[in-house]
Amino acid sequence: MLPSLISLRRPHNEPPDPEDIFGSSLGAIFTDDLQNSYGDDPDTVIVYQSRRFGDLEFRTADVNGEEQRRKFAHYLWNAGILMAELVGGRDEGEGDNRDSGVFERKREEEWGQAEWWVGREEERLWGVKGETVLELGAGVGLAGIASALSGADEVTITDYPAPPILDAITTNVSKNLPDHIRSRVTVHGHLWGHLDDPFAASNAHRFTRVLAADCLWMPDQHDNLALSMLHFLSESPDARVYCIAGFHTGRARLVPFFEEVVPSRGLEIEELYEMDGSGKRRELRRERNDFADIGERNKWLVVARLRRAV
Repeated sequence: MLPSLISLRRPHNEPPDPEDIFGSSLGAIFTDDLQNSYGDDPDTVIVYQSRRFGDLEFRTADVNGEEQRRKFAHYLWNAGILMAELVGGRDEGEGDNRDSGVFERKREEEWGQAEWWVGREEERLWGVKGETVLELGAGVGLAGIASALSGADEVTITDYPAPPILDAITTNVSKNLPDHIRSRVTVHGHLWGHLDDPFAASNAHRFTRVLAADCLWMPDQHDNLALSMLHFLSESPDARVYCIAGFHTGRARLVPFFEEVVPSRGLEIEELYEMDGSGKRRELRRERNDFADIGERNKWLVVARLRRAV
């Protein structure tokens, strides 16, 4: 389960109160109500327990002001965790164990899940090794950092150009990446759809992989997001956009991005499906009977790979 990969480390001089303990235990107590956001406290460290890279530590932005809080960059969401899992991939040594059945048993015993999120062939389609990677709406920067650790040649992590948000990402990059990898990573502010500023102008069609985790909850920004995706995406036929998002604001706000905006902005869908927090898949639908059941809705993420329309 995705929440099992996250733990929270609070300041030693601030022991958790009963509400904190209860909140961090909801996923274990109510297994049908999957926790999907973590953070909102700049003094609390979010620990992502990566099977490949060990524990990675993240702090959220110390945002102030309604405009900054509305960006929700001061949370880590399940979509970002799954993105990090997919671009991070498996340790190369796990492949041999998987063939012998050892891998499945170890994962089931230690991680509570019998199989990896995607099969070995599909895993290659999510790979970022040797690629130039751009993360849009990065939040804490988890996916970009996982990309750097996975061997991307260059990683640019972007989010709303507010100093607290960008400062938190920069801190997380410094904390989690050794110097020889950190030198390949940059952090920039970017407003989706604003393509005439120096950063956007100098990086047009530069990136072979564009990542967007939980960027679809604002329908009024769908068009701007797609504009940025296409602008930064390399013109190489192998270039891809990786897009993962939760349904916490409802299906009606999210699905039109794929049905209407993507084709209207020169992109097309290579693969699209829903995946829950344990790896189960199903077809993406505009309507399901989970509208009133937030717990059921929170279990699922939409997972997509996009490319330039041909």
